[in-house]
Amino acid sequence: MKKLFLSLLLAPLLSAEIINAIAVTVDNDTITLYEIEQEQAITQLSTKETVDQLIRAKLEEIEAKKRQIDVSNQEVLDELKNMAEQNNMSLSQFYEAMSSTRHLSEFQTKEKTKEKLLKQKLFNAIAMSKMDEPTEEEVEEYYNLHLKEYQLPKSIDTVLYSSEDQTLLKEKIANPMMSFSGVNTENMTVELAKINPRLAEILVSTETGSFTPILPQMGESGYMSFYLLRKNETVTPKLEQIRAQVENKIMQDKREQILNEHFQRMRVNADIKVLRLPK
Repeated sequence: MKKLFLSLLLAPLLSAEIINAIAVTVDNDTITLYEIEQEQAITQLSTKETVDQLIRAKLEEIEAKKRQIDVSNQEVLDELKNMAEQNNMSLSQFYEAMSSTRHLSEFQTKEKTKEKLLKQKLFNAIAMSKMDEPTEEEVEEYYNLHLKEYQLPKSIDTVLYSSEDQTLLKEKIANPMMSFSGVNTENMTVELAKINPRLAEILVSTETGSFTPILPQMGESGYMSFYLLRKNETVTPKLEQIRAQVENKIMQDKREQILNEHFQRMRVNADIKVLRLPK
């Protein structure tokens, strides 16, 4: 009985030790098994890809400390409020949308936003002085090589499902042929040029014959999801219509190349040890 009691007492402690076990060390910083598993649950990447991402994040943290770069809680909150406003949502609705579309908790959304702001500051410190604005030739070449990326349907035929009760809406989506009091449906042709860009992005990325994630109703209470019936008349915008978008993408690619080269050099020189990985 004493042995049984002792094993029961130690089991939670041993489990906690395994969860918090150090998996990778990067100089004096550590990455635990739990961190790898949590990140993998979000990204759905392989263990190797997830570990590579976390090592990169650690190297960024080390570089930020070295350059005395930090992101305050207020900066994170301001950025979240700005993103919510751009999507015509309250902050609480934005958290709900991130949970529904990207499966991120409020804490994870704040952490990801902090990482994004830190990357931006690092970019300014590392890469900005090494970058030139794209030339006209670069812009035209990039546009012509990536035409398919900018093709969009002019409109999408949908059925809009809406309800004040999120749980009820989930049940209706799971059983669309059943009638649920409290869930409204409306056939709707959505013109992408006239709606919120974030919603347009979600609709375009959703397959025909599928539901979008459940989203807060923009500017209203309650929840909504679109069932996509048909995507109509694909169009390719002219370069002048999306010039800023193309130029931003070129600058983003240049930035990533400079940062990747910088952190690859850091990784070569860092003391990185892989001790164990999730099974």
